[in-house]
Amino acid sequence: MSSSERAGLSEHAKGLVIVATGVLILTPDALLLRLIQADPWTLLFWRGIGFFAVQMTVSACRHGAGLWRVIRATGWIGLAIMALHGVTQLLFVYSINHTLVANTLVIIAASPLAAALLAWLLLGERTPPRTLVAGGVALAAVALTVGGGYALGGIAGDLAALVLMLVMALIFVLLRKAKARDMLPAVALSGIVTAALALPFAPTLAVGGKDLIYLPILVVLVVPISFILISTGPRYLPAPEVGLLMLVETVLGPLWVWFAFAEEPTGASLIGGGIIILALGIHSWLALRAERRRPAAVAQPA
Repeated sequence: MSSSERAGLSEHAKGLVIVATGVLILTPDALLLRLIQADPWTLLFWRGIGFFAVQMTVSACRHGAGLWRVIRATGWIGLAIMALHGVTQLLFVYSINHTLVANTLVIIAASPLAAALLAWLLLGERTPPRTLVAGGVALAAVALTVGGGYALGGIAGDLAALVLMLVMALIFVLLRKAKARDMLPAVALSGIVTAALALPFAPTLAVGGKDLIYLPILVVLVVPISFILISTGPRYLPAPEVGLLMLVETVLGPLWVWFAFAEEPTGASLIGGGIIILALGIHSWLALRAERRRPAAVAQPA
């Protein structure tokens, strides 16, 4: 084995560790939201502040005195991402509190495939047939899950998750359009948007009891750190592998809530989730196989 091959394996292993760690850190997000007793608006304020503080600290360490130049370089796309990402926090917390956790995470899991469809429709981006098929299947599974929520009276939370999924898909498309720029500062500033939207409705900013333990874990560690690690992963791993690892959060997130609160997923949620996981898994496997074949084909003499 050559030194370059060993280096490649090392980079791949690094990517696996980074993304897997980020996903595992993210999995208790929904559980912590259920454990925290503070008013949802108070929670959202501190969630936004923690997200901004950690992400912007990382950006400041990365760019130093050039941070303001990097922020300005994000342009109108940065402003759009800042606003949209700020709203996603509100939608996520609302959905978690108004429907089954499994429903929320299953619906959100379709966002990467929805993003591919949006990129095809809005940007004219060439999209492999496998992605269009998988996206259509995933959206059908989302409709099934939302229908199950309607039957249980959780339609408001399911619709919030549906809007969240579409907004996340749009954010992915914008990030792809601006892939040459560092958009982390714009994402970090979205925390200020979340906090500003929540502040007028928060009855108090004070927290007490066990929230003094759970809230810092959520807003300083789980949400911002997991995002940093997951967004770093694609530097070392093909996107399909990152997508496969993200499925861990869809599976484990509802399990933690199930164990802690005996909140059992509905049949529609389990079926919809199974369909989405299967569609994502097959799609990611096919995409990964195509990426691994491409270098070999390029290496062959003409």
